[in-house]
Amino acid sequence: MVGNDSPRTDDVENPYLVVPPASASEPTAKVEKLDTVRCWQLLEQTTLGRLAIEGHDGHPDVFPVNYLVHDGNLFLRSAPGSKMRSIVKHPAVAFEIDGETTNYHWSVVVHAQAHRMHLDAEIEASGVLDLVSSSPTPKGDFIRLIPESVTGRRFAKRPRPGRQGAPLVATDPGGPHVGSVVKPDPIPHFPPLRAD
Repeated sequence: MVGNDSPRTDDVENPYLVVPPASASEPTAKVEKLDTVRCWQLLEQTTLGRLAIEGHDGHPDVFPVNYLVHDGNLFLRSAPGSKMRSIVKHPAVAFEIDGETTNYHWSVVVHAQAHRMHLDAEIEASGVLDLVSSSPTPKGDFIRLIPESVTGRRFAKRPRPGRQGAPLVATDPGGPHVGSVVKPDPIPHFPPLRAD
C-alpha cells in the first residue's frame, strides 16, 4: 500500500517523454524538397547507394551497391544469386543515397524498373564495365535501373544533447559548394596498468 507521503507515479512527468523547447539558435525543423536537377547532381557525385528489392521470401531486402549514372539511368554490377532472381521476377525497385553536410542531412530516392542487360553494345555504351565494386565478389551481371521517379529532401541538423564537435563532412547539397572532410576527435588511449 502506498503511503500518503509517496508521490503518485501518474502525477510525475516522465523526463524521457518531455520534448525540450527549441532554442533560439536551433534551425527551424522543416523538410525541404530538393529539385530534380539537384537530385541528379547528388546521384552523379555519389558512388555507393542502397538497392531495395522484393526478396525471394516476399519480404523486402536491401543491398549496398556501387553504381554509376549515364544518360538518365543508373547502372550496377551484380553476381548471380538471389538479387538477380528477384529482379527478374519483381523488376520494380527503390534505390537510395544519403549524406550530410555542415548544416543538413539529405536523401535521394529513385523508384525504378530494373533490367538485366544482355547486349554487349548496350553494356559497353553504358560504361558499367569500368564500374569498380567495393565487394570482393566477382560481378559479371549488369543491371540498368530505368527511373520512374526521382525525389530528394533535406532537413536541418538539430543539436543533440551531449554531442560535441564538428560534422564530419562540410559540403552543401543545396548548392554547388565543395567542402573538406573533418577528422573526428581521437579516442583517448591510456597505457595498460602494471602490477609491481
